[in-house]
Amino acid sequence: MRRPPIFLLVVALGLILDQVSKALADRAIGTGQSVPFIQDVLHFTHGRNTGVAFSLFNRHPGWILVFTCVAIVALVVWWWKSRETAPVTGLWALALIMVGAVGNLIDRLFLGYVRDFIDFRPEIPLIGHWAVFNVADICICVGVGLYLLSEFRRQPKAAETEAAKTSAE
Repeated sequence: MRRPPIFLLVVALGLILDQVSKALADRAIGTGQSVPFIQDVLHFTHGRNTGVAFSLFNRHPGWILVFTCVAIVALVVWWWKSRETAPVTGLWALALIMVGAVGNLIDRLFLGYVRDFIDFRPEIPLIGHWAVFNVADICICVGVGLYLLSEFRRQPKAAETEAAKTSAE
């Protein structure tokens, strides 16, 4: 088991970064207030999200907690089973997703909502204003992207190996 220490270190450091950044935002910005960092591009806006992404399901906090806990257990099991065979990129991805899930779960358990504060302001075609988010959300998005990338990179190798086996027969 050579990979668990780095996995746990990444998760611990990510959780510290997430919780410290949220605490700093709490102290620096009043709830509902917005402070421009780069006018009309990046603001720090203190928001409280009782739902999931884009405040979806905000009337069902109990189900969100259950789903989050189940997702975290599934991530731990997935990591445990693949810790020796998965590509390093896939393990980094799982660590980042774990940071995001646990970071936001901590907020939900202790505060009843998730603290968001990063607010990109450029209008995005067909979407409009992007949602206010936090470090945990960034970790989840980057983790999912890394995981998909690692799987797409593995797919051709698996197909080549299968083709080589078929042609050898």
